[in-house]
Amino acid sequence: MLDDQSRQFFQKWYQTELGDTLLRVEVAEIAKELDATVGYYLVAQSPLKNVQFDDHRLRHSLLVAPTLEFGAPCNTVVARASELPFEPDGVDVHVFHHTLDISATPHDDLREAARTLLPSGKLIIVGFNPMSVWGGCRLFAKLFSKQKNAPWCGHFIAHQRLEDWLKVAGLTLESKRFVFYDPPIHSSQWRARFSWLEKIFRPLKLPFSGIYIMTATKQVKRFIPLKPRWSGARVRVPPLTKPTAKEIKE
Repeated sequence: MLDDQSRQFFQKWYQTELGDTLLRVEVAEIAKELDATVGYYLVAQSPLKNVQFDDHRLRHSLLVAPTLEFGAPCNTVVARASELPFEPDGVDVHVFHHTLDISATPHDDLREAARTLLPSGKLIIVGFNPMSVWGGCRLFAKLFSKQKNAPWCGHFIAHQRLEDWLKVAGLTLESKRFVFYDPPIHSSQWRARFSWLEKIFRPLKLPFSGIYIMTATKQVKRFIPLKPRWSGARVRVPPLTKPTAKEIKE
């Protein structure tokens, strides 16, 4: 279940210049993951009430929200992330856009998403990277600031830890990318002075970016039935021996 207060903080923060810039990057990166995906149903979860991932080839797109909010799109489904109203093996793609960062039950959310995914279905996770300048700012805000503002109120789950959670949920990690190396500075002019970080760190795939994007698939083990091998009963027959001369006379 999403934390309502953190959800409001994120909605306000994404309206800032820094949040809007980051959202554009995240939507573009998610579109890359959805480019080669076909199917029927795309289910997305996000702290934003009106975020849309339209650049895909799936027929239907649904947005899951914990409450019905004013201005929410018509394709919104009101439900808890840990109790989705979908049948097992029915969703082609599930998108977690910072859902785990503000979730009170991240393990349950992952298991529920895995339950609803089709075999070979895809789960796309976007999260904040604690091993970055963003993670350092979160620690600073947590230690020296009493106000809980976005995005520092999020959990910032490490990608190594999230990999273990995916294994427990029965999901297999397919890809992991690190994007947006800009520092969390609201001024676009000051962020432009640090554009060299993106040019150097991203080609090297260094895990120090502000966010990471992980893609996992649901692998279902297939069991091949083995036919029992029926072995015939073995009967021991005593060997035939020639009678002796004494036995013939008798």
